[in-house]
Amino acid sequence: MGMEGCGESHKIYFMTKQEFDRVRAVQPFQPFRILAADGNHYDVRHPENFAIAGNGRLVAIGMPNDSFVTLDILLITAIQRPIPHKRNGARRRPRS
Repeated sequence: MGMEGCGESHKIYFMTKQEFDRVRAVQPFQPFRILAADGNHYDVRHPENFAIAGNGRLVAIGMPNDSFVTLDILLITAIQRPIPHKRNGARRRPRS
């Protein structure tokens, strides 16, 4: 099936148009993160922010600033679902 992981977190190690169709078809929609070979990641928080070219080779991801990113499907290394929570970087110091 191409999916590995534990609990709700899934990683897909080979991408196909059919895998993306399955991820997008989950009802209700569950946001997911696309990991690219260059180390970047792209969050898809709504199904309308994601499109697959007719031949299945390219994906387009809508970004929050009204731009979009286009990726070759062969350069996508994994999908994470759910999207990991952000850490604000602040660490609490133990009280003495």
